[in-house]
Amino acid sequence: MTDTEKHSIKKKYTLIAIVFVAIIACASFYIWWSKVGQFHETTEDAYVAGNIVSVMSQVSGTVTDIMADNTHLVHQSDVLVKINPLDAQLALQESQANLASTIRAVRNEFATLDEEKANTDVAKIALDKAQRDYNRRIQLRKDNLISTEDLSHYKSTLISAEASYQVALKAYEAGKTQVDNTTVLTHPNVLKAESALRTAWLTLHRTEILSPVDGYIAQRSIQVGQHVSAGSTLMSVVPLKGVWVTANFKETQIGDIRAGQDVTLKSDVYGSSVVYHGKVKGIEAGTGSAFSLLPASNATGNWIKVVQRVPVRIVLNEKELAQHPLRPGLSMTVNVNTHNAGEPTLSALSGDAQPWRTDVFDHNDTEVNTIIQKIIKDNN
Repeated sequence: MTDTEKHSIKKKYTLIAIVFVAIIACASFYIWWSKVGQFHETTEDAYVAGNIVSVMSQVSGTVTDIMADNTHLVHQSDVLVKINPLDAQLALQESQANLASTIRAVRNEFATLDEEKANTDVAKIALDKAQRDYNRRIQLRKDNLISTEDLSHYKSTLISAEASYQVALKAYEAGKTQVDNTTVLTHPNVLKAESALRTAWLTLHRTEILSPVDGYIAQRSIQVGQHVSAGSTLMSVVPLKGVWVTANFKETQIGDIRAGQDVTLKSDVYGSSVVYHGKVKGIEAGTGSAFSLLPASNATGNWIKVVQRVPVRIVLNEKELAQHPLRPGLSMTVNVNTHNAGEPTLSALSGDAQPWRTDVFDHNDTEVNTIIQKIIKDNN
């Protein structure tokens, strides 16, 4: 056998081997795709998201102290910023004095009402006496026992008494409208002064700005000595324990994605050595472009079809997240197991609304109640 024939045979066997390997590879890929591959959707267009809690000033004033800086870990109710309290203290003192003077003024209204009631009673007695005197003089005039001039004098006295009674009665009615159906403590002016005192007390306590939640400080934008207005954002607190992943799948991929499906994730920070596990929380109600600042207008001009992306929220395993913390904005690679796509859409996760609440702003008003009760005791 010549070298040419040997080379031809060798080439033939090599080609057969390549075809055989290709057949095995295709068969293996088909088996993998039919049992595993077709039940997975993957995307690298995924990012860590989380709550970024803004710390805002509820009052205006000058910043005197900054107690936390970027990257610092803070806990709920920790003091983050202090605002000069002098103006608030003066306003509180003024409101205390105003409450005291208002209580005394209302007490005076009640006393004046009693005086006007007494004046009305006196005027009624004088009116009744004048009426009786006049009636007797009419009879005496009929018997010609008194002159017409004397009768006219008693009539004038009766008219004067009637006018005095009406004046006293109107004054009493006017005073009664100010305090009718009230006591000193339930009088509208007193309640208004109490409300002003509570507002001043609350303003003073708001000069200490507290952290609404546990987390890390970010985006500090204030300096000592800076004047801030009510509603100004001073810094942010980012709670890293509750972050999630938003994966932007193509619209052609979400047909088999359901809430509750298992998800594996990898982050660019830790690489492929760290694998996170999570579940699909739900699918957003619109595409990313629908919620953009300037939504695309496809009704005008030339139209080119662009595959849209739909955000899918994924919750992470808390233990894994505690071992390898993630920060909002980090890139993730997401792989969703869609094997149960034929089953009804799971709603256990997507239907449970997670409550978000802080009690930092629920001020205990025991102190201001004590102040109010002392003022009432001293002035009532």
